[in-house]
Amino acid sequence: MLKRALLFILIMVITSGCWNRKELDQISIATAIGIDKKGDSYNVSVQLLNSDEIASTKGVGQRMPVVTLQLSSGHTLFESFRKLTTSSPRKILSSHLRILILGEGLAKEGIAKVLDLLSRDHELRSDFNILLARNATANDILQVLTPLEKIPANKLYSSLIASEKNWGVTTDVDLHQLIYDLVDPGKDPVLSSVHIKGDSQLGKSRNNLNSVLPPATLEFESLGVIHQDQFAGWLTDRESKGYNYALGNLQSTIVPLSCQSGGRMSIELISTKANIKAKFMNEHPEAFVNLQVEANIGEVACELNLKSTYTLQNIEEQLNEEIKQTILDSVAKAKSYQSDIFGFGAALHRANYRLWNPMKDNWEKAFVDLPVQVTVNSRIRRTGSVVESFIDQME
Repeated sequence: MLKRALLFILIMVITSGCWNRKELDQISIATAIGIDKKGDSYNVSVQLLNSDEIASTKGVGQRMPVVTLQLSSGHTLFESFRKLTTSSPRKILSSHLRILILGEGLAKEGIAKVLDLLSRDHELRSDFNILLARNATANDILQVLTPLEKIPANKLYSSLIASEKNWGVTTDVDLHQLIYDLVDPGKDPVLSSVHIKGDSQLGKSRNNLNSVLPPATLEFESLGVIHQDQFAGWLTDRESKGYNYALGNLQSTIVPLSCQSGGRMSIELISTKANIKAKFMNEHPEAFVNLQVEANIGEVACELNLKSTYTLQNIEEQLNEEIKQTILDSVAKAKSYQSDIFGFGAALHRANYRLWNPMKDNWEKAFVDLPVQVTVNSRIRRTGSVVESFIDQME
């Protein structure tokens, strides 16, 4: 009898099901959240899936694939989030969140309180990407419909990952990484920015889905620098590439170079390996960036003898200098913000904690005078399937 009783209890436990399950018709799935701040109030926007429209196989339906809810009142962030229930007929489920967009105004005042609330929420995973809204509010960004992707948050997520690996002006930062960089005295975080290209008002309507040339699109731009949890300033596209070069985030990009005979050529980077080191020389800190690059010649719009080893060596030297200067320009901009976005301080910490410890509380000022040496070694792997351009034969 005892064995039967134990077996019965075990079966009851195994087959009890999910005690806290929610049916699809009882929840609204949030894919993106935007947070702005105006005065003392937090403005929270949430992009919710219209599940019936998303699941439709009949093409464009009568309703929008997503809906954005906004509530502009709330002196605390938690209050603003909770008041969203007055606009949604269903419980908002945030465990599938893909994108969090922070307004520039909020970022200038500080993002620590926002991150603290999000890190405490047991429903949230930490793998969603965090972006800065540029020249628009986070609410405006979330209202733009995307023609090639029914769910705008999925479009932003996919474009962010592709842009980082194949162009180099953005970077993938999730909640865990952002908090880690904020609490590390030897590393300041960066966030990718997104802006609206075109007419933001038309971007909110179905016209944006039905036009061959959409009146509004969402585009990523350069990186924003965060210092002591506050927005410090923007990097240019070139400086953003320099950041990704140094940290080894790039897999591929295009580097335009000038030809000695006039004209331009484009070099395709196909592989990069970066290494950042730091050490103390006579108790003075120094930092070193080493980059190994493999590349192909992608386009030649000038006279070049690609059969010549001497020509290829010159191109490699020119490529080395261009990438090196791009990294140095990025370091110079970071120094102007007193923000060590490269983690040189963290490298010094690893190299010699005894010498790092006295300077860590004043690292932002010491970083400005930090000598940084950059070494780039590139190798041209392929010159293309055509060695001599037919354009030369035409001339």
